Amino acid sequence: MKQNDRLIVAGGGTGGHILAGVAIADEWVRRTGSNSSVLFVGAEQGLEARLVPKHGYALKLLKIGALNRVGLKTRLLTLFQLPLSFLRALLILVTFRPHAVIGVGGYASGPVVLLARILSPFFGFKTAIIEQNSVAGFTNRLLGRTVHHVFCAFKAGAAEFSKEKVIVTGNPIRSSLKLLPPASLEPFTLFVFGGSQGALGINTMILDALPFLKNHGIRFIHQTGVKDFERVSAGYEREGVPARVEKFIDDMGACYKEASLVVCRAGASSMTELASVGRAPIFIPLPTAADNHQEKNAKIFESADASWVVPQGAMTGAGFADLILSLKSNPSKIASVEQRIHSFYQANAAEVIVNTLGASP
Repeated sequence: MKQNDRLIVAGGGTGGHILAGVAIADEWVRRTGSNSSVLFVGAEQGLEARLVPKHGYALKLLKIGALNRVGLKTRLLTLFQLPLSFLRALLILVTFRPHAVIGVGGYASGPVVLLARILSPFFGFKTAIIEQNSVAGFTNRLLGRTVHHVFCAFKAGAAEFSKEKVIVTGNPIRSSLKLLPPASLEPFTLFVFGGSQGALGINTMILDALPFLKNHGIRFIHQTGVKDFERVSAGYEREGVPARVEKFIDDMGACYKEASLVVCRAGASSMTELASVGRAPIFIPLPTAADNHQEKNAKIFESADASWVVPQGAMTGAGFADLILSLKSNPSKIASVEQRIHSFYQANAAEVIVNTLGASP
């Protein structure tokens, strides 16, 4: 296989990072005709070990943790691991000899992308990152100073990078997610999820609202995350509310199709998926997100009347139930948001990224 057939996708940690990488990889494979032209490099503790193989891609893992917003013990452990991580990344790069390396966020993107950029004069590697949020993360702020290209999902996210490097592409997502017909309100279906690992805060808000929602003909689909599954399942059972409760849902497209209204975090991947399928969301931003990026993401949509935003803990269970019931009784509001949110979707994000990186057909 020629070097110009090959791509390394570095990073992971969260479902949003991984699935953006998968979308880019899928487009790369469409051009090159071979899954073996793509290699993912992730961190041992991330979700990539479970998610990447499901999509048919090879994966190599580094032992590496966080440096930002962590305790002293974690920081020291990461510093101890870095030399070995750089050595393993060097071996991967020299052995695989990619044409391009793109970082999608997460711990592993740092050493792989940085080392690829250092080696680029000798091996011809093209390097890039994708910034999925409206505020650049710690690793991307560092890498953005050195890489050849910076792809941004939001215009606001481009502010921290050199204009010469930035291309605003939107966020690449799975090509299977297409614009859906307007949501059905019979039965009124509330789809609740908190990202790939669930969200304790969202789960609690829904459980607090259940006593006020249970007699209003609402159907529930709820992705809880692994750690909170038992508590949430017990909550629905205690209130006598039939619900589809899952630890993790692979077929998000089918759930979006059934949803009348969505309650979720404001991670960039979830927001882009909602924009692509045209579903109305109530965003509950993660209050501990780095640089408060989820709230800033959500405000972009809210300012265009393309979502509702409820800070975590800002409403009682009764108040949150009132909001849901008011939207259930006003289908025109939901329909309006469905139309507005779809205007944020850029369908060719992965194609633009792959074109820029130069995959050969």
